[in-house]
Amino acid sequence: MKKLQLSTLLAVAVTVIGTGMIRAELTPNEIVNNFNNIGTYGLSFSSGGISGTNERLFTGPAGQDISGAYFNGTSTAVNTFHSFCVEPNVGSVASSGTAKLNFTGGNSTRIDSDGKAVSVGTAFLYTQFATGAFTSSLYNYTNSSQRTSDSSLLLTTLRSLMSPQGTINWTSNKFLAYLLTINSDQSYWTGVYNPAQYYDEIGNYAVFVMNIHNTSGTGQYQDFLYIAKADYGKGAVPEPATVLLWSLGSLGVFGVSQYRKRNKKA
Repeated sequence: MKKLQLSTLLAVAVTVIGTGMIRAELTPNEIVNNFNNIGTYGLSFSSGGISGTNERLFTGPAGQDISGAYFNGTSTAVNTFHSFCVEPNVGSVASSGTAKLNFTGGNSTRIDSDGKAVSVGTAFLYTQFATGAFTSSLYNYTNSSQRTSDSSLLLTTLRSLMSPQGTINWTSNKFLAYLLTINSDQSYWTGVYNPAQYYDEIGNYAVFVMNIHNTSGTGQYQDFLYIAKADYGKGAVPEPATVLLWSLGSLGVFGVSQYRKRNKKA
């Protein structure tokens, strides 16, 4: 009886572990396809500013899980996230509209006359902001006056790294100085970022440009950053076929135990 219980528990444990591990993050391509295929024009949003700052708070439809986008470690709700507009010289931000993620030819770019691609530095700094990794000296999430100043400088930095104009002062700008403490090669941070490529500094996240249109999916657009968890094949998440083999193996253990039990009775 004890052997039967042990083998049964083993079978259940292996199956549960295998089933639990089947849940993996999406690849960048899957994230984009899922997002853009919601509804006719992608996901609907309303947008509001954070008082006194350059951040925007995006809210999707109630019950729509967009928690792949993070702010300060977790979403404030499954249908909200915070971001910055990466288009320079834009007008007022529409209060509502539809959105699609831009990921063409392996790069995520602004959809404006310049079509500038997200840089590695832009993707890294936005990831730091969105996941709450910044120290309070770099970005103060709680002090309103400091947050206003930090958000203004961060926005300028994100845009400058995508489309450098003139000389970027890598020493007086605290965000740029921070980048150099990680990698002193300035050209690395201004280089084009590929959401489908793994970067040690960014980790298992993918950063995209999100294009906001009016509610009909046409008209003027503005471009914001979006971040999601992505799977670059670095984790030990098994394929479904592997999970199936584990499950079959666990059933085999259970079957052998039953067979031995019947033979002993005979």
